[in-house]
Amino acid sequence: MRKLASLIFAVGALGAAATAQAGVCDAQFMHDGGAVQLTGSGNLALGADLTFAEVTKSNGDNCRARVQGVARFSYAGLPPGKSKLDYLMTVKGGQATFLRYASAGEAPQPSEGQFDLRMLGLFAYDGKLNAGQKLPGSSFRLKIGKEAPVGGQPSTTVRIGEKTVGKQASLDTALGKQSCHPITYTRNSDPTMATFQGLTIPIPGMNTTVTDWYCPAVNLVMKQDIDQGGVKSAVEITQIK
Repeated sequence: MRKLASLIFAVGALGAAATAQAGVCDAQFMHDGGAVQLTGSGNLALGADLTFAEVTKSNGDNCRARVQGVARFSYAGLPPGKSKLDYLMTVKGGQATFLRYASAGEAPQPSEGQFDLRMLGLFAYDGKLNAGQKLPGSSFRLKIGKEAPVGGQPSTTVRIGEKTVGKQASLDTALGKQSCHPITYTRNSDPTMATFQGLTIPIPGMNTTVTDWYCPAVNLVMKQDIDQGGVKSAVEITQIK
């Protein structure tokens, strides 16, 4: 069970505010009928099928869209889990907020019940990166979604360390060969507890090294590599329209 907490990194929830960067609104999927499929591999498999609708935008910094879909995850020894998504994403001046669509007309309230799409690497960077550049870290208070295969709504604090931008390298992607920056950082969490089939178990703190492969030409992280003590996992975009 030692890697179970990693599920929080991709199917967790967080408060209302999230940071996006210039160019997010210009991503290839940001139009009515746009879609992205993310597929996970390795011992910890994370993924999602996302669709975009009701899209309005003025430039790369300002747009909004309804984001729907399903996030999926599986972990060796545990049954697969999933979390349904239905959110209004609003980007204003490079700042993105995610609200449950059913509550989109209400004033934002602090909540631990919102899905952060940055956990899947979609909305983290802009196209103005340089090798050697340092980007600030952040921290989030997350919960496992209600449809996860564990109960008790475990929560933890996830800490993302300072990010280091690497030199662009060639990467085979679903959009063909791209020149992409490897952006490396640590992603750690505090210990917590979870209930699985009636048994309450401890989930130890996690220590991982993550590499986001950001491809400026398509304004996207096309692949995310996760190293947990030598155990490798990956999430990558396998379809986009």
